[in-house]
Amino acid sequence: MKPQNLIYTFVSYASHYDTPWGHGTAVEGVERTARLAHAHGIPVTWIVNRGSIPVLGEHIRQWHDAYGDDIILQCPFFMEDAAMSKDVLKASLERDWALVKEAFPWASTKIAGRGKIYNEVIEVLEELDFQGMWGYCWEQVWWDGITHKGIPWGSWYVDSHRYKVPHTGKGKVVACEWTARDLHLSYHTGSPVIYSTDPNDVLRAGLCTGDEIAYWQILFDEYLDNTAHNDQVYFLQQQEAHEMEFSDRFQVFPASHVEACAGMLDRFFAYVAQSGATLTTVPQALAAYHASHAITAPSYMLTRDKPIRPAVNDYTMTLGGVAAGPWPDTFFYYDSQCQMAFLKGECKPRLLRNYIGQWDMQDEFEEKIPPIFITQYEKSGERIEIVYEIGNWKPMPFGLVYWDDELSGYDLETCSSDVETKMIQDELVFLRFQLTGEKRTIRLVLRKK
Repeated sequence: MKPQNLIYTFVSYASHYDTPWGHGTAVEGVERTARLAHAHGIPVTWIVNRGSIPVLGEHIRQWHDAYGDDIILQCPFFMEDAAMSKDVLKASLERDWALVKEAFPWASTKIAGRGKIYNEVIEVLEELDFQGMWGYCWEQVWWDGITHKGIPWGSWYVDSHRYKVPHTGKGKVVACEWTARDLHLSYHTGSPVIYSTDPNDVLRAGLCTGDEIAYWQILFDEYLDNTAHNDQVYFLQQQEAHEMEFSDRFQVFPASHVEACAGMLDRFFAYVAQSGATLTTVPQALAAYHASHAITAPSYMLTRDKPIRPAVNDYTMTLGGVAAGPWPDTFFYYDSQCQMAFLKGECKPRLLRNYIGQWDMQDEFEEKIPPIFITQYEKSGERIEIVYEIGNWKPMPFGLVYWDDELSGYDLETCSSDVETKMIQDELVFLRFQLTGEKRTIRLVLRKK
């Protein structure tokens, strides 16, 4: 494990609202959130808009100097606010970023934030030299009007003409998720809203309470474990400031929920702060991503079931109920071309999303999986050899996994050409290659050190 490879960022929505559920800027919620994070040395990335900038400007400037806080600019809704006009959206973002620069002259990395994303939004951000877009939601369907099922998790370069798909090279805008999800349980249950790092969602689901955050700690430890075989593992957490306030202006949740979420965050911030993870802001993290990666960085995540289950209540039933499991260990992977999920013991992916040549952003990009034949398997105390055969199949990115709980002490001796290999936590070997339309034979040999 390399805890410094885990990049932890905390974001708080701190915009001005004029809606049926709240009016103004949630100053009380902002101040409460800041106190909790700063007490543990965690900088906050605040999402602001033209209404909240003059209200919060002095606070954020002071917190930037003292704790390293930073900002994201709330992006207008393309449909509701900009009437689906790129020119209107561009003009609005230009005006609002000028306000940001005037209030926060140190803000040099331009990040926008909003959950409803379209190709035109990414195109405008590129034209205005924005470097990131916060608000992507892995596996999410319908909730908050956001359907992003098919995208990768974490951070990746966005293709401006295909906003749910990684760029084929070094894109100008890096995707940034709304809040980190439990990959394992989100995938197996189809409930990414419940199995997340959003305080109110896990509170309502009964996964955490104001005094008990074992579920979050187990989830964070899983992300930490995956730093052993990733250069960076991104763990972004978000909480709206207006959901940390119960006042005449904002009563989104009862006062008891506000207090419970404060307790959860206080305990979790303490847990994160002692972990050895890199604590930073979203602008700093995405600037580092641009500097480090010439193409979307592959992500390798081995995930496991958790011993904690949500309650059966009005909230979880609103989401259709929650499957109970248990589910096997699962390995997740993505790169600029594909995304795959493998269940323990299965050599071929249970899920394959192919991003090559995809243009329908209503699609989820899933491919049928070809039959896999294992024509040779030998294992001794010194050597493991396995041969896979795949018949004629359409050209597409592909991968296989060899699972074995006894891989400790083994090294790769040889593998077929044009196959990338990676050993994960002495439990599996991942093979990444391309199907070309021709038959493929893959030979893998491991030898004891």
